[in-house]
Amino acid sequence: MKIKIDGNLTNWVPKRLVIAGYTAKDQEAAQKHIDELKELGVPAPPRIPMLYDLSPGLLTSEPSISVVNNDSSGEVELILLDLDGTWYVGLGSDHTDRVLEAVSIQKSKQVCPKPISQDLWLLSEIEGHMDQLEMRSWVTVNGEESLYQEGRLESFLSPKELLKIVDERGYSSSGLALYCGTPPIVNGEFIFGEAFRAELTDPILERKITLSYKTDILKIAEEE
Repeated sequence: MKIKIDGNLTNWVPKRLVIAGYTAKDQEAAQKHIDELKELGVPAPPRIPMLYDLSPGLLTSEPSISVVNNDSSGEVELILLDLDGTWYVGLGSDHTDRVLEAVSIQKSKQVCPKPISQDLWLLSEIEGHMDQLEMRSWVTVNGEESLYQEGRLESFLSPKELLKIVDERGYSSSGLALYCGTPPIVNGEFIFGEAFRAELTDPILERKITLSYKTDILKIAEEE
């Protein structure tokens, strides 16, 4: 997989992919999100935050992904990447099958590729003002793009808190890609579109990371 270190493209082979869910600092807000998902048929988690262990081969920096049926959607997330002992920050989309999610959250995540940005920032460069960073995403449906999600990182557990939980639950951080949680959907409903775009904005250092990809629908096999 191609990522950029100091502006230079390099190959990186992740050893582990973990998606952290229900990572809000405000546990009441986390419970509200759980209740919203419950109404959409998604079962409540047994503990908060949840950690979903997935295949690192799902990670991709390609400009398009392929899925079965148009019933999956992206979720913008801050991601932490361990590259030879140094932590970097990037932007990812936890693309998820929403039909399968009602049966098994982990399976619904495992069946979809996980796009990530090629551009990364050193975690040490933003740790002091991380709460001020902003995430937004947009979905394109029938050629029209609309705002899908938005939120600030002050709403989430810090990387230090999340990595402590990851360690306490027995996950190795060597070569880890960790998705850190997603902001709320603007209108509260999943949107299934043909393209997804997201931004991570740093208003202090005046820079941003972008991520965009198209969703290709696979042809369904005919029944014999």
